[in-house]
Amino acid sequence: MNTIEIEIEEAKKIIAQEIENLAERNKEPEWMTRIRYRGLEAFEKAPHNDPVISIDQLLHFIAKPETAEIPEIKSLEDLPQEMKALLDRLGISEVEQKYIAGLAVQTDTSIIYNQFLKEWEKKGLIVLPMEEAVRKYPDVVKKHFLKMFNPHESKMAAYHTAVWNGGIFLYVKEGLKVPFPLHLFFLIQESSLAQAPHIIIIAEKNTEFHLIEGCTSPVLVRHSLHLDMTEAYLHDNANAKLTVLQNWPEYVHTRPMTRARIGKGAKFLNTTVTLGSGKSNIANPRYWVNENGYAELNGIILGQKDFYVDLGGEMYLQGKNAAGINASKAVIMDSSTVITRGIIYAQAPKSKGHISCDALLMSDSDKARMETYPGLVSQVDDAELSHEAAIGKIKEEELFYLMSRGLDEEKATQLIVKGFLDPMLKDIPTEFLVEIRKIIELAVSGGM
Repeated sequence: MNTIEIEIEEAKKIIAQEIENLAERNKEPEWMTRIRYRGLEAFEKAPHNDPVISIDQLLHFIAKPETAEIPEIKSLEDLPQEMKALLDRLGISEVEQKYIAGLAVQTDTSIIYNQFLKEWEKKGLIVLPMEEAVRKYPDVVKKHFLKMFNPHESKMAAYHTAVWNGGIFLYVKEGLKVPFPLHLFFLIQESSLAQAPHIIIIAEKNTEFHLIEGCTSPVLVRHSLHLDMTEAYLHDNANAKLTVLQNWPEYVHTRPMTRARIGKGAKFLNTTVTLGSGKSNIANPRYWVNENGYAELNGIILGQKDFYVDLGGEMYLQGKNAAGINASKAVIMDSSTVITRGIIYAQAPKSKGHISCDALLMSDSDKARMETYPGLVSQVDDAELSHEAAIGKIKEEELFYLMSRGLDEEKATQLIVKGFLDPMLKDIPTEFLVEIRKIIELAVSGGM
């Protein structure tokens, strides 16, 4: 038996123990524990296709989580002065600063609960920690859990299947139109083996909602890998918006996995704002769109330092008149690498798809890199598919014009960058826009 095989056997033993720990702690039914063991069985032989994290690194993350001592933080005054100054410059409220510092009281799944949501449960809006949903709605969870994923497709998928921990169960019952955005905050609080929340979204016929997810990590906690999995099921004529705000620090590798089925006449708008991608962020969401359905995937990426970002997106237009858009805008600086990939498959008559990839290079050096790979595949004669891509730097004449109107170079640059990104921020609430724009300003001026 070679070294890798020995290490995998060691990792499997640790994963098996974690499965038993989770099963006992969550008081979960036997059928869910069996699903976890299916993931463990798949882990050994599933392919490992991550371009950044090697097998050795993955096994290290699983078998040897970081145990470095973390300074105790009891109040905001205990934060390093430079971090406190940064939070103040961003205009972030004291309540939000406590979340970022890891001081706020959270459930294990990092869901903020209140009486308001409990009242809406009577109207057909169910928001629960995934562990609780497994016990309270077993038939619904069984019907949807891992129906769009296969643990054998990769070691990452197998690992998540085995040790998923935390996450959200969102169920919107038929006809309900939720008039307010749902805010969910995901926070990694402490180093642990399992950093893998599972999210199930079910929108029955003629429903409407907007879900906003915030993802971050306390500034003083060290982590290796965050691996979440989202499954969204939109039934006929459902109208759903999912806005994901990512601000991961530089010591976190993130691997979000999202898949969605969009029913007849349903609409799904998914906007991801990646202000902090972590050390690396690799994602390839997949969407299946039925007759007259519509899917829109928007990505805003801020590439900084030596971060590596590789974001894809596959759309399968399976029903007549199905339509989809995959659009991204990236601002790239320092020595970061940003890769955008999108592919649309037109599989039904009169389907329409468009891919757009735009990038603004801020670095004067040759270290920052942008690559884009659009793909269009038509299996029918009357599909309409198109793509466009543009990569460039800020034009000197634009800077000159703004500076001639009294702005200094830094303010002029910030204004151009915000103007470049603003078209994709149209559906984000004002309170988030303020912070997003401040983070962009600081990054462009080198203040991050």
